[in-house]
Amino acid sequence: MTQRLPRYGIEPLASVRQVPGVARPAFQIHDDILYANEELIGPGKYPNGLELQRYPGGLPIQQYPGQVRQTDLNAPARYPVPDVVGAYVGAEEWGQLPKYPAQWVHWPTRAAMVLEGRYHEIRPVHFEGIFTLVCNFMCPHCSRRPTRVRWVEGGTWANNTMVTKDNTMDYEHLVLTIDRMAEFGQDDQMGIVWGGGDPTATPWVYEAMLHAKSRGVKASFLTNGVFMEPARLLEVEPILVRVSLNCGTEEQYARFHGYPIKWDYFQRCLDRISEMARLKVRHRPATLFGISLIVDERNLDDMVAAAHIIASVVHELGPGAIDYCIVRPVYDYKHFDADNRLRSGGAVRLEPDTRHRSSGLIEVDSEVRRIVESVGVPLVAIKDSFEEVPDERFYAQFQSFDCLSYGWCGEIRHNGDVQLCSDSYGNPLYTVGNVWEDDLDTIWRGERRQQVLRQINEAECWKRRCPHNSRGHHLNRIFHQIEEFRCQDRMAEVQQWVSDLRDVTLPLGHSFFI
Repeated sequence: MTQRLPRYGIEPLASVRQVPGVARPAFQIHDDILYANEELIGPGKYPNGLELQRYPGGLPIQQYPGQVRQTDLNAPARYPVPDVVGAYVGAEEWGQLPKYPAQWVHWPTRAAMVLEGRYHEIRPVHFEGIFTLVCNFMCPHCSRRPTRVRWVEGGTWANNTMVTKDNTMDYEHLVLTIDRMAEFGQDDQMGIVWGGGDPTATPWVYEAMLHAKSRGVKASFLTNGVFMEPARLLEVEPILVRVSLNCGTEEQYARFHGYPIKWDYFQRCLDRISEMARLKVRHRPATLFGISLIVDERNLDDMVAAAHIIASVVHELGPGAIDYCIVRPVYDYKHFDADNRLRSGGAVRLEPDTRHRSSGLIEVDSEVRRIVESVGVPLVAIKDSFEEVPDERFYAQFQSFDCLSYGWCGEIRHNGDVQLCSDSYGNPLYTVGNVWEDDLDTIWRGERRQQVLRQINEAECWKRRCPHNSRGHHLNRIFHQIEEFRCQDRMAEVQQWVSDLRDVTLPLGHSFFI
C-alpha cells in the first residue's frame, strides 16, 4: 500500500497583490517587489544588507532578479524543495533555496505531460536562435567552435567573417522562422535566446526582434557587446541583455577572446556597457542588464579589475545601471576533442584545482564579491558550474539514462535546421528537421525526430555528453526523480509536491532562468 506524505502547512502567496503606479507588471510580497518577468537566480536576502532603493511613494525597487522574501521565516511551516522531488524543509532553509528550479510547474500543459510521462510530446519553452555563426571573436573556449569550424559551409572560425547566406539567416526566412515559432507556443510561452556567433552580426537582428515581439515571442540577448546598439535593443525591450565582459584589462581581454590587441574592441565593449547602463537609469525599462564573467587560468587573476569596471559604471550612473553579474568557470565541453585542444594551445585552460580556486570568487568575503556588491550589484554563481562533473555513483540511483528533457529547449540554426536540444551546439547528428520546409508541429511529430531520440538514448547522451550545468541536465535530474517515484507507485506524492511548489512560488513569465 502506498503511503502518502502528510499534507504540510504550506503558506500560499496570499499576501501577493498587484502594485499600482509601476511601469511594468509587479507584485507586492511582504516588504519586497517581485516583477512578473523575474525570479530568484541567487538564494536568500540581498547578501550585503544594503537598503532597497525606492520608487516615489515608498515602494522598494528590486535590485536583482528574485530579491524577495517568500514568507515569514518564523512561520511554523514546511516547504517543498524545488529540485528534490517529494522533499520538504522548514521555512528558514526554504528562504535560502533558489526557486528557479520550480519554473516548469507553472506551465500547466507541460507539467501535466510530465506527470503523465509524455515527455516526447512537450514543446520547447524557447529556442536558441543561432541565426548567425559570424562573430568578431575567436574565443578558444567557445561552445560553438566546432560548429563554426566544421558544421557550416565555408566555416566562420575567423574574426569578422563576411556575412553571407551560408552563415547567416536572411530576413525573409527569419520572419518565417519566428512566425512558426509563435504558432508552436504552449502555455503562453515561447522565447528566443538570441545568440550566435554573436547576434549583432545579423544585419537585421533588431528588426527581427521587433517582429518577434509583435508575435508574442519573448527575447533574451547574449552578446560580447562590442557592436551592440543599446538604444535599438531597449526599443525591443527584451527580458534580459547580458554582455560577456570576462576580463578587466585590455591585454587579457584580447588574449581571452582571440583577436589582435591593436583593435579597440575592449574599449568598444566598455563604451557599450556604459551606454546601455545610462539608458537603463534614464528610462527604467523592464529589461534586465547583466554582465558575465567566465573564468579559467587565462583570466582568473583579472577578475578584480573586471569587478572594478562594473563598480565604476554603477558609481557613475547610479542604482539600476547594472542588475546583476554572473560568474562561472569555463566549461570543458565533450565536443572539444583532444586534437583541437592541442592545436589551439588549449581550448580551455582548466587545471585540476581551477574550479576550486575560481569558487573563491563567489565566497562571502572575496574581493570580487565585495567590490561588485558594494554598489548593489549581486554576484550570482551559475548553478552547478562550480560542482564536479557527476560520476557513476550519481547515475547509479536511476534505472534509466534516457533523456527526458529534450522537448524543453531547442535550437534553430542559420540554415533553418532544427536541433533536438540546445545543448547539441549545432551537431548535425541532432538535427530533426528544417523550419523552412515544415512547420514545427510537423517536425515534432515526425519520424526523423523519433529516430534521433532513439539514437541519443542508445548513446546515453544525458550521462555521457550533456553538460552538467545545462538546462537539459538540470531538468533531467528532476524528471528522473519523478520516474523513480512512478516506478514505486508514488505519483500521488509527486502530484502533491508539484501542487505545493505552485502554491509557494510565482510564475516567471519567461524561461531564461532555468
